[in-house]
Amino acid sequence: MTSAPRITLSNLTFTGEGKPNAGVAFAPGLNVLFGASNTGKSFTVKALDFMLGGSGPLPEINERDGYDRSWLALSLPKSNDATILRALAGGAYEILPGNVIEADPKRKDKRKLSAKHNATKTDNMSQFLLSELGLSGKEIAEDVYGNKRSLSFRDLVRYCLIDEASIQSETSPAESGQFTGSTPEHSVLKLMLTGQDDSAIVTVVDRKTFTSARTAKVEVIDDLLKTVNDEIDADYPDIDDLKDQSDRLEQYYAEAQSAAQAAQESIREQLQAKNHLARDIYRVTQRRNEIQINYGRFEQLEEVYASDIKRLESIEEAGFILALSGDQPCPLCGASPDDQSHSHGMSDIKRAQKAANIEIAKIRKQQSELRQTIQSLDQEGALIEKSLEELEEELSLLEIDLQRMAPNVSDRKRRLDEVLEVRDRVKRGLDLLLQRQNLLDRKEALLTAKPASKADRPTLGAPGNVMHDFAQTVSSVLTAWKFPGDGHVSFDEGAYDLRIDGKKRKDNGKGVRAVTHSAFKVALLIYCRERNLPHPGFLVLDTPLLTYRDPLRTNSPLTDDEEALKKSSLKDHFFEHLSSVSKLGQIIVVENVDLPMGIEKWANVETFTGDPANGRFGLFPRPDMRTQLVSGK
Repeated sequence: MTSAPRITLSNLTFTGEGKPNAGVAFAPGLNVLFGASNTGKSFTVKALDFMLGGSGPLPEINERDGYDRSWLALSLPKSNDATILRALAGGAYEILPGNVIEADPKRKDKRKLSAKHNATKTDNMSQFLLSELGLSGKEIAEDVYGNKRSLSFRDLVRYCLIDEASIQSETSPAESGQFTGSTPEHSVLKLMLTGQDDSAIVTVVDRKTFTSARTAKVEVIDDLLKTVNDEIDADYPDIDDLKDQSDRLEQYYAEAQSAAQAAQESIREQLQAKNHLARDIYRVTQRRNEIQINYGRFEQLEEVYASDIKRLESIEEAGFILALSGDQPCPLCGASPDDQSHSHGMSDIKRAQKAANIEIAKIRKQQSELRQTIQSLDQEGALIEKSLEELEEELSLLEIDLQRMAPNVSDRKRRLDEVLEVRDRVKRGLDLLLQRQNLLDRKEALLTAKPASKADRPTLGAPGNVMHDFAQTVSSVLTAWKFPGDGHVSFDEGAYDLRIDGKKRKDNGKGVRAVTHSAFKVALLIYCRERNLPHPGFLVLDTPLLTYRDPLRTNSPLTDDEEALKKSSLKDHFFEHLSSVSKLGQIIVVENVDLPMGIEKWANVETFTGDPANGRFGLFPRPDMRTQLVSGK
């Protein structure tokens, strides 16, 4: 099975112009940041929170003077090694690939991320880290009525980064104690313990919103009722008779509509007949024009035939004459036939004469056919003239009928419009009555409606069986730490906190609350990682072993339960157990109590001595040592 994604912190570094780099490195397993007070341990925790989207300003300690940037190197599920850069003054982030410090400001592979969460964009730190964990788009309920908002990475930070104030607080480890309410925090815990968000929850209206919305809706309905009543009073004094009027008008309208349709249909038929006649007249007129044009052409052809016959007859007559005078003196010069040098050839003359007669016969036949065609056209023209007269007479009669019918159609249409106008006015009155009744019904429904009951609200938070299983994980953690008592742990739904051996967790002293709070968060890491449920994959605990402080130095005597805890071997087993758990996720413990002997074999230990002559002074070099460090002295 694929493990759920996790984030590992690699190192935290502070830089400033002319200042030596200051910071602390973290191993993937168990880390212990140990040392004296006022050496920067709690500042480290606050700086980690600041680099993971925290908005609050960092403490103005003297040691940080001159430092202006912080770098947090991470190992991420998708982006692998990356470094987050942020000015100590706050504002947006820059993220760069790899584990880097003093990156070139001109490099193009850096990316700007806003510090403000925005679920609709990817250019902010919250969405970037949620995406790495596969949690983008998740929703959580923000009140008992099921109103939802998008999950922010800051919702998860409280479960993986616990500062000194929170770890000893009487508030439940699942709650922040803020005035905004605990519902979102319960929803986030449910998401981590079940892997299910609240996107499927159906929202119900809360009592205050319900009352406000109902009052506003009633006011709107009253305004609409006034408008409707004013129109009814002004335009419908006989409002009680509107239903009877409407019934009668529907009957009148149906009759008028039927009459108008009949008249319209009748005149439509006449108009269609007129159109047909007009087309027929046009067709006949076109044919008459064609005959007239052809008739003129045929007369011209008749003249051509007559001219051709006359010419051919002249040729035939000339041949005949030549045949009779073939042996006579030349009629032109008087020469005797014997003295003539050219012979006219009688055979040629006869052939020409025969050809002329044949052509004359052919033309006479064509002339006869032409005369028959002309006669046929004369007959067709006479019929067309007669047909045209009949069509025009029929059209004239049809137009007279149309002129007679038009006033009747107009009158019936006008009657229909009048009935329609009155009917619409009555119908408008009936619509106003219906609208008024609907508004009254809606107002009555609003006034009698009740807000959603407690039973109607969605069931939020993790199921009881899940919380029971989780409580058993807490019990196993306390048992592994050798926590005094029987180790019986249950989850109190009312207080939304643990009961340990029947006692509310918050009723213990600060030191015991710090240990049990730590057990809650360690158990959450174990529970989620073993079941592949959502968890950032790292845990930072600031001063979980508060009980082991020196009561003389704090002027705060131990309570009985703290005294019993201090006398136990919990401190030794605490670190050994966390070392075994750290294979599931990175753990960073910040402490100032004496550590068990041989802890270096379980954990990566970083010690801040607070003594410039003995080991590392603190997170930052001691102010009077910085000049020497920078200059190499």
